[in-house]
Amino acid sequence: MDDLAFRLRQTEVFGKLPEPVRLELAQLATRHDLKANEFLCHQGFMWQYALFVGAGRLRWTMLSAGGQEYTLYTMEPGMVFWGHSIFDDQPMPASLAALKPSEVFTWHRDVILPVLYRYPEALWETNRSLVRTMRRAREIIYGLAFHPVAGRLAKLLLEQLNKDTTTMERDLGLNEIATMVASTPEVVCRILHQFRDEGVLEITRTRITLNNREALERIVKLA
Repeated sequence: MDDLAFRLRQTEVFGKLPEPVRLELAQLATRHDLKANEFLCHQGFMWQYALFVGAGRLRWTMLSAGGQEYTLYTMEPGMVFWGHSIFDDQPMPASLAALKPSEVFTWHRDVILPVLYRYPEALWETNRSLVRTMRRAREIIYGLAFHPVAGRLAKLLLEQLNKDTTTMERDLGLNEIATMVASTPEVVCRILHQFRDEGVLEITRTRITLNNREALERIVKLA
């Protein structure tokens, strides 16, 4: 639990709490070991929890009226997520699921809110975090509405392949990528092979290697 308390210290909200309080929250946390594609909460259900991602990766996925899944963003280790139902007693607008085996820690509203009420700085950081999430969601939705699929896919690849690396493991399948760029696996596969044929990428069964970052950046700008 000391390790969890230390990791919570690195976050914006929990970092505003005194060390004894973080230790207490670490002891009160409920640990979940999720399998790949296992859901933690479902769209349309009440879920009044705060969450800390310990390991793995989660996806925040919305189901359209037509039954199409759209992954708005993913959550990496060290990130904190606040269930919408904590604040408005309404059902969740999307679902949380594991992209790969993941370890997460949760606190029910009845545990976390009394702590935030006692520490205004932490409560303020919670508000700032929620606003950033809203702005991020707005940018993603704007991108889905106005950017062609090739541009969205290029942007996703650039986000996964930061400036310090040119190779990524293929831990996302075509179905997962398709939900993240609001398309179909067939279209994603075709565009990836187009990028490969143009020399932008090298693709194997296990990894993707970026050969021309500038080309992807131009595709994003033109989209």
